[in-house]
Amino acid sequence: MSYENEINDKIANSQELPKKLEISVLKYFWQSNPIVGKKSDSIPRFLRKIDVFKNFSENELRILSKFMHLRKFGAGETIFSQSESGVGFYIIYSGYTDIVVGAHIEGRSSNEKVEADHILTLEKYDYFGELALLQENSERNASAISRRGCELLGLFKPDVDELINTYPLIAAKVLQSVSLIVANRLFSLTREVQELKYKVNSHGRGKDAKK
Repeated sequence: MSYENEINDKIANSQELPKKLEISVLKYFWQSNPIVGKKSDSIPRFLRKIDVFKNFSENELRILSKFMHLRKFGAGETIFSQSESGVGFYIIYSGYTDIVVGAHIEGRSSNEKVEADHILTLEKYDYFGELALLQENSERNASAISRRGCELLGLFKPDVDELINTYPLIAAKVLQSVSLIVANRLFSLTREVQELKYKVNSHGRGKDAKK
């Protein structure tokens, strides 16, 4: 079972989600101060380096961090599987995560061979799974698998719902940031399709000219 399947089961059964980050106000601002402290990989400094959070104040990032979950994954551990119901947005805190299609999907016969195609490998500061926060009954179109171990910060739908009820302005900024991620990915995909179409058409015209 994937990690996200476990989360979905907890939500369906109204069970408590994994423990959230607990950083006191004093500790948060101490770690976020570039002048003091030596832990460059602290959560406050880490969040400040995520480009989609560049318009958040330090206090807004502190509040957001209280709704996030930090989880370590072993090598080869599945974060979510293709065709599963999506529920979380993830940021890589350390390590690497492979995004693949055609990987083993929960429920298939164990003796059924499935070819997996590697799409890309994500690393620290990268993020994925954002569509799950915007789309109801979102279905994962690829699998996310830990490569040699990784640590992820996760934000789940119930966390966003709670954020909306308690800090609506911060929730609005989160959803705006996530929407921007989706828009940028769609723009990049559209541009790649257009470039591919241009190359195909150019190749076809070249063949016609030689006839």
